[in-house]
Amino acid sequence: MNASGRAALPLALGIAACFAARADVDEDVATLAAWWPGIYDSSEQLIVAGDEDETTASDLAEVRVHTLVSRVPLDWLGEHVLYAEEFRHDDPEHLRRQVLLRLEPDRASGGVRVAQFTLREPARFRHLYRSPGDLARLRLADLESNPGCDLVLRREVAQFAGGTEGNACRDDAAEDARYVDYRVLIGEDLYWYRKRYFRVFDNALLREVAGYTWFQLYDARLYSCRVQWAAADPDGPRRDIGAFDVHDQGGKVRVTLPDGRRLQLELHGQNWPFSAGRDALILIVSEEGGEAPLATAWANIDADAISAELGWMAVRCAAVVPRDRAVEG
Repeated sequence: MNASGRAALPLALGIAACFAARADVDEDVATLAAWWPGIYDSSEQLIVAGDEDETTASDLAEVRVHTLVSRVPLDWLGEHVLYAEEFRHDDPEHLRRQVLLRLEPDRASGGVRVAQFTLREPARFRHLYRSPGDLARLRLADLESNPGCDLVLRREVAQFAGGTEGNACRDDAAEDARYVDYRVLIGEDLYWYRKRYFRVFDNALLREVAGYTWFQLYDARLYSCRVQWAAADPDGPRRDIGAFDVHDQGGKVRVTLPDGRRLQLELHGQNWPFSAGRDALILIVSEEGGEAPLATAWANIDADAISAELGWMAVRCAAVVPRDRAVEG
């Protein structure tokens, strides 16, 4: 190899590495956009309450919160846009927070930048994820954002972690100007966050709240779900794929069909926020990558069995310990 060839080799390798890094970041954006959507059931705990009186701090000591995240088609805002709304478990119609999230590559950090857009008139756009009409009416003028509150998330194997950077996420409307430090971790079936509020002039910690997955083991029931699949003819004989155990407090299990399709079975009981006043056992069958469930089935909250029928496939779940055989304490 001559001198000019040797000189060009490092340059070519550098360019190839640059393109590979760019592709990795683009892939991370798409992966995070696929992993983040879902309904997150969290126990939110007040850790520090330096700016709260005793009554308020006691009321907020522990709150069960649901965060619903959905993909929404808003091409004018970005290729990967999510809508998130947050509410208390016992009050799903009173939204604590509504925000649009735009995911894009952050070349400088090698991570994903998440720009947050709040709604100027949130009441006009309630439950935006299920309202095509409201989505069509939404305009950039309806949104506001603070670039200082952008999140930068970096992939760590099977999860993304990160948050705000520095003290640019400011709230100057308070009596003492403050800034927010927000941390979040997102993975498949994994979600937690921490919000800390600091006073700007001396960095004093005023308030800290952390949210972790809520799970009440005592109330959970274990079900065995049997999946049967028809290879070609929906009216023909079905093949037994197997039985899969799942609990009824938001338990999930993934099933791979013989034709390669990947399904998720999800079972909810009293942890489901939208069944307030009409307790129900809910079975959701969805396909990996699908935006809507393939099937949803409902039964009485105390039911010993629940099933979903799709023609080409059937899912039948039965309680491992039926109510009439349970030992009463």
